Amino acid sequence: MINKFTINEIIVIIMAMIEEFESKEMFGYESEEVYFPKPINDKLEELNEEEYEEFFCNAEEIVEEVYSLKSGELNELNAIHEEISILANDILKKYIIE
Repeated sequence: MINKFTINEIIVIIMAMIEEFESKEMFGYESEEVYFPKPINDKLEELNEEEYEEFFCNAEEIVEEVYSLKSGELNELNAIHEEISILANDILKKYIIE
């Protein structure tokens, strides 16, 4: 059974992945792991291997889409969260609590 996430949990996951992506872009350093809050991490660990791979493949697609929105502007966070919500409702639909 696929574990379901709230849209806020999806936003937390994607934002953590964006930070990791940004670190890699800026410093050429890629961490072995992205750290998530324990309740989210627990849900991720409950996914089977196939679901886990699919989830992160799709999440990476969202990261690549919204990374370009990071501009340093004051309202960028709202714009990024809104875009993540839109993309997640399409790309990660089966993982979201309705």
